[in-house]
Amino acid sequence: MTTTEASLPPGERIRLYRRRMGLTQEQCAQLKGCTVSAWRKWESGERQVASFSDWIEIARILRVRDLYRLTGLPVGDMPEGPGEHDTVPAIRAAMVSFNPRLTGEPNVRGLGEAVETAWDIWQERRPFQQVGMMLPGLITEARATIPLVDGPERGDLLRTASMLYFLTRAFTTRVGAHDVSMLSADRAMAAAIKADDLDYRAAAAWNVGMILTGQGHSEVVAELAADAAAMLEPTLADATPQRMSVYGALHLLRATQFARMGDEHGAAKALEVAEQVAEKVGERNDFRTVFGPTNVGIYRVWLAVELSKPREAIRAAQHCDVSALPSVERRFSYFVDLARAYNIRGEDVAVVHMLQRAERESPEELRLNVGSRAIVCEQLRRENSLTRSELRPLADRMGVLSH
Repeated sequence: MTTTEASLPPGERIRLYRRRMGLTQEQCAQLKGCTVSAWRKWESGERQVASFSDWIEIARILRVRDLYRLTGLPVGDMPEGPGEHDTVPAIRAAMVSFNPRLTGEPNVRGLGEAVETAWDIWQERRPFQQVGMMLPGLITEARATIPLVDGPERGDLLRTASMLYFLTRAFTTRVGAHDVSMLSADRAMAAAIKADDLDYRAAAAWNVGMILTGQGHSEVVAELAADAAAMLEPTLADATPQRMSVYGALHLLRATQFARMGDEHGAAKALEVAEQVAEKVGERNDFRTVFGPTNVGIYRVWLAVELSKPREAIRAAQHCDVSALPSVERRFSYFVDLARAYNIRGEDVAVVHMLQRAERESPEELRLNVGSRAIVCEQLRRENSLTRSELRPLADRMGVLSH
């Protein structure tokens, strides 16, 4: 490695090796299966490469055999989430069990209450281990009960099953078990269709979109959200607040996809619709989407960061008070998004402060979140006397500090 290369940050190294290969950003994005916008942000340093597997694929595309030459980071310092969460194997087994068995008589109401309780625990306290241990039993009970129930209770049971699979998708996405997430999202949609409930179908489309978003399928998700929203539109004149909030959540989902595709106008229009709906319905949590004016504000911050406008993100955050939100995840994501904005601007003390705020919301999620780990790795690379005393203990607690 030359002296010049050694001084380059990871993004500039990606650009250097891409140019040596004679490839355009568009060609590399196509080979990687990501958007051109994402590749450009990796090169500019506006977004960190989030995982070890992504670094491996980028190295393959650029034909760089030594990852250290490409990243400038020892392998132990590279952003990578922990291994599979220890509750996932039992959740996966419950999802695919060939013959789930019910102990005792079917209890549709009791199952519904148990699923609501699990959701409350997940959103309000975020104990990963507890919720992960609850899910296998709930999934087994739901799967075993559905064939046994007919009549008026069946619709309620299918709605409960759909919400249970929403929760399973949310949990397994956060711990990186994406195979289970996709299966859960599909099961939620199937249950909603069987229940013949328009609101649940629309919410299930939002749920599917959330898992596909993490896999980079922006165009597919944008179309899915648009189709689901269009399905609701003829009924909006006298729609319930519940239906309106789902409609608003779908537009927030559309806004994120437009941003990821670099369509700033489309993102602004979708966000405007969501904001108008939020003003009408107020703060709600239908289908656990936490839709309302505050969540729209959080998305406004995220969109500004995604569109490479960190100053605008920080300014938008001044009008966003997340303290009363019922969802730990939404509060956590807000502080991580602000950390991203400050990181782009090179305001390192503020980055560490925002990550500490996120840690107070959910220490376990911070350890599991590969985006946060990538920010910390970047901060460690450029640590200084102002950040070292708080950054290093934070990195140690997150498990990304080299010893």
